[in-house]
Amino acid sequence: MLMSKPPKPARLGDGVLILAREHQPVAFAVHLINEVNGRRGGKGSVTGDPETMRQAFRAGRARLTLDDGVDLDVMVVAHTEGSDTAYFQVA
Repeated sequence: MLMSKPPKPARLGDGVLILAREHQPVAFAVHLINEVNGRRGGKGSVTGDPETMRQAFRAGRARLTLDDGVDLDVMVVAHTEGSDTAYFQVA
């Protein structure tokens, strides 16, 4: 019988969402997957100003800078109108 490893917990922190050259403070939760061909994969969520989350969803792509300075290109894939949370995949 194969034993699978439990998934790693999400990495939580405060970061910056860069959208249309504007820097917006956000809290993030991200699950990063091992790098494949030099590219990092993963998914997660960002929480911030509801209008910023709306704009990020409408734009589709943004850059998320984590608290350790790592930059991730993200594609915002889900947001509910009026919510302060948006969900993304690492692009």
